[in-house]
Amino acid sequence: MRDKIEPVEVVCPKCKHTEIIYLPKEEMPKCPKCKKEMVISELLDEGKSY
Repeated sequence: MRDKIEPVEVVCPKCKHTEIIYLPKEEMPKCPKCKKEMVISELLDEGKSY
């Protein structure tokens, strides 16, 4: 298991609202719009090129 803090993008499965949180420092949030539990969309630990 990883012990370092990692940024992750979370998304609401209902309204698609996205946020960036840091695991394991923060709890999995609830969507501020529709109050559903958000799910992990993407790990943000690597750089991207467009």
